[in-house]
Amino acid sequence: MKKAVFTIVVSLVAMVTFAQTSDVPQRLKYVTTGPDGSVAMTIIDDSREDVMKLESANNFYKYQILDPRTSQPVYSAHNKGKACEIDKSKLAAGTYNLKLYTSNFVITSKITVSATRKLRESIKADQTLASNIND
Repeated sequence: MKKAVFTIVVSLVAMVTFAQTSDVPQRLKYVTTGPDGSVAMTIIDDSREDVMKLESANNFYKYQILDPRTSQPVYSAHNKGKACEIDKSKLAAGTYNLKLYTSNFVITSKITVSATRKLRESIKADQTLASNIND
């Protein structure tokens, strides 16, 4: 009986340990389509990077990131062309509305900024500090 309990405990500890140290990057892709079904805007968010990539089927001159509760812009920038990068470090973790302005219309989409990269960096810094203390 002791062996069975010990085996279960060791298995659970190993499972929890490996589950927490998993370093699988998360890559999200937001696709917004037009009324005719064509892709109007694509946002690619890789958790390993500090920027989100924004691509549009049409040239756009401005985009805004809005607080969904107040509809007030929390970040806004001008652009030339069909692509740009959004600096996630300027945004707090949360869900936002994105408005993309072209010469003919406005495209809207919801985006989520996660804190996984900051969390992973703080865990790594803690581990480095702990290993320096042990040395």
